[in-house]
Amino acid sequence: MPFHLVPVRDRKLFRLVKRGEVVRLVKGRSLYAAGSIAKNVYLVQTGVIRLVLPGMEKGRSERTVSVALPWELFGDEAFTAGHRRYAAIAGSTCTVVTLSTASVLSGLKTAKKSLDAYLEGVERELHRLRHAQGGSRGPTTAQRLAEVLLDLSARCGEPAGRGVHLSVKLTHQVLADLAGAHRATVTTLLNDWLYDGVVAMADGFLQIRRPPDVWVLAGYHLSEPGSDG
Repeated sequence: MPFHLVPVRDRKLFRLVKRGEVVRLVKGRSLYAAGSIAKNVYLVQTGVIRLVLPGMEKGRSERTVSVALPWELFGDEAFTAGHRRYAAIAGSTCTVVTLSTASVLSGLKTAKKSLDAYLEGVERELHRLRHAQGGSRGPTTAQRLAEVLLDLSARCGEPAGRGVHLSVKLTHQVLADLAGAHRATVTTLLNDWLYDGVVAMADGFLQIRRPPDVWVLAGYHLSEPGSDG
């Protein structure tokens, strides 16, 4: 599961990154295949890595189950010397750093804040994956998509007035995969939210203009001002 590395919080892991081998990938290039032996852990320096599984729908060769964003570690199957659960494919032109699994584990064990952040990241990703299942008793497509946007805003959002500017570009298909939805449905929802002014586009980047509204769209009940809830 992707884990955000904060250099100020963990200088030991950051030193590993500075010494690691840099791999440059163009969009669509594979870093490793699903089922291959997991030897190393990786960190995204720039761009986006898509973690994918074979597509279940007719006419689709793959589906994105998660994304690793700048300064996020991925490939943690190597921690247990297992096999890759997903394939890793460049979602844009990007650079990743190859890290020694033993060194990363050692760094996590001696840095409580980083270990706690890693475990919290795993918990958030499992929560998102469970919600992406949908179903009659699960959250609606709109709720799942809103939750994906909230997750991205926490991971790669930059303040923009009262809103948040997402610093990476993801296609509607990738957003649909993350939300467990059809691309056409996601496009319709985003167009509706653009019309309503909840989100906006700036130079191809998505902005969340009214974050409280996205929380409500995700199914959360925000407390009224002055209430104890």
